[in-house]
Parts: sequence; C-alpha cells; structure tokens
Amino acid sequence: MVAHIFSLAFIAVIALFSVPGSSLFSWHPFLMTIGYIGFLFQAILVFSRESCLFSDLKHKNKINIHWILNALGVFSILIAYAAIYYHKEDIQKPHLKTWHGTVGIITIFYTIVQFIAGHNLTIFNFFIRKFVKYQSLCMYHATSGTFLYVLACLSISLGIYSNWFSESTPFYVGYLCFAITAMLGLIVTNQVTAKYVTGKLYMASQKAVLKQQQKKSQPTKIKTK
Repeated sequence: MVAHIFSLAFIAVIALFSVPGSSLFSWHPFLMTIGYIGFLFQAILVFSRESCLFSDLKHKNKINIHWILNALGVFSILIAYAAIYYHKEDIQKPHLKTWHGTVGIITIFYTIVQFIAGHNLTIFNFFIRKFVKYQSLCMYHATSGTFLYVLACLSISLGIYSNWFSESTPFYVGYLCFAITAMLGLIVTNQVTAKYVTGKLYMASQKAVLKQQQKKSQPTKIKTK
C-alpha cells in the first residue's frame, strides 16, 4: 500500500508545479508522470502479493487489468511526447539535445515495443505454447519490463535535474522526487526478482531436499553372496 501512496504523491507534486493546461509544455511532465509513475507502475503492481489492490482477483482478470493500465499508460506517454515535440517546434528549439531527451525517446520506443510484445503474448499464447514454454515467455516479458521501468526511472531522474524542474521547484522537492523514483524502481525490481529468481531458487532447493528425503526413506538393499 505504501508504494501506491508514494506513486500518487509523486503525481501530485508534478501536477502542483507543472500546472497542467497552463501551457503546451505543462502537459509533458504531467502526462509522462501519469503514464510511467501512474498507469505503468500500477500495471506492474497488479501481480504483486504485498501491495496489490486486486489481490482477490483471478490471474486471468489481473492480466486484463494489466493490459488496460498499460494501454492507458502508453496513450498518456504518446500525448506527453506530442506535447513536448510541438512545444519545441513552436519555439524553434532543437530536439534530443539533452540526456533527458535522448534517454526519453529510447524509453518511449522501448515502451511501445514492450507493450506490443505483451499484447501478442496474451492474444497468441495458445499458439506460442507450441514452440516455447509460456512460463518462460512470461519471465522474459517481466524481465524486459523491469529493465524498461529502470530505464524510465533514469529518464525521469534526468528530467528532475532539468532546467525547468530546478527553476520551478524548491531544491528539496528535487531530492524528494529523486528518492521516490529510485524507490519505485527498486520495488519493481524486487517484485520481479522475488517471483522469477528467488522463487525458482527456493523451488529448486525444496525439490533437492525432497529427493534427499526420498532416498533416505528407501530401504537399503542387503547384498548377498
């Protein structure tokens, strides 16, 4: 539940200082925050046992909610990109001249690819199962999504240290937002690691212990001359 609160707090801070609707540019930080910190973060938390608002739902229903939240997130991100693109066109400013812009466009492209891959994984899962284990594809998708979200956190952190943010907010707000961004990235990383790495290691160790117990329980054969 704490993760949800920090996510909403970050969105509230950006909304407070960007004042969405005050200018064309104002929609860029606000909608990017809604997309990555809001929809995409909540889409990942759908599968979390600790901080999930939909813990009582079946896995199939969680997948549907995950897809819907991701779709809303991608839509918000694309609108946010359009806002900054046309804003720079209006003021005749060059594109992709900062680290924030460069990492940001890579992150957006990666987000679209990840969304399409996850969408196809859901639709064509019966066909894909014939060639690759569905569990393996889920692990690859989750791992790729983790890398994507860490990349998104990096892009957001670069945005926090941009000229606009430093001029529009008190210095301590930047440190606070950076800390929340790092924490959200760690939450996502820990969630996927716990499920696909720690969980598999635990299952493997349990199987090894079970095999040893079975060997000990088997009666020893007495050799006869």
